[in-house]
Amino acid sequence: MLACFAGKALSQNKSFQPGESLKYSIGYQLMGVWVGAGEVTFTVEEEDLWGNHCYKFKGFGTTYPRYDWFYKVRDTYTSYADQKSLQPYRFTRDVSEGGFYYREDNIYRHSDSSVYSVLKVKEKPLKLDTFPIKKNSFDVLSLVYESRSIDFSSKRIGDRILLRMVIDRGTHDIFIRYLGTDTYEHDELGEIECYVFSPLLVKGSIFKAGEGMQVWVSKDNNRIPIFIESEIRVGTIRSELIEYSGLRFPLGSKSRN
Repeated sequence: MLACFAGKALSQNKSFQPGESLKYSIGYQLMGVWVGAGEVTFTVEEEDLWGNHCYKFKGFGTTYPRYDWFYKVRDTYTSYADQKSLQPYRFTRDVSEGGFYYREDNIYRHSDSSVYSVLKVKEKPLKLDTFPIKKNSFDVLSLVYESRSIDFSSKRIGDRILLRMVIDRGTHDIFIRYLGTDTYEHDELGEIECYVFSPLLVKGSIFKAGEGMQVWVSKDNNRIPIFIESEIRVGTIRSELIEYSGLRFPLGSKSRN
């Protein structure tokens, strides 16, 4: 199958703008029944950081209050990325899940391909670290927005687009496998023409490693995720767009490609 390294030809953003906000419902399959468990919101802002004009990407996930007694989640991810290349300058994770808590702050030095990291896990001592990264690497949040620049119209079913992601103090060469097009039937937004792909997942606390996730993104100028379904360690999880504002183009606008 064709494989190309998207990071070698970083393109300027043409799909989103400051002020964009996307909200998704999160559903979990429990004993064959789908349960609405929470929501996640992604926003784009502009901010100057250390003399660099950046996009500030933020993702905030929360369980619904009625499920907090069972497994309370309050996660915040923030990335400051260059407005031309989307390469990150700083990435933070503030994670609170059940009784577990940690905060991570990573500072990227692309000039010497390294990251300075500060990690605090619950009551453990503060951990300072420096680790190497490969060229053209993205954090997990800036990678989401970089993927919206991919031109799927030129791909064949089965083609792989290679990307690099930094997570847990390491660089992972991953890929997105293009699966074709599909019409997603949204209960409120109606039929939405989409590109469909499957990203290679890195093993983590929730997701299993492999290609068990499928993503539907709008086949328009915005290329926003519309629906996501993924296998997890126990069961299946789904996410669907429920609110949006500040799009650069009207939803469903004709693709530029």
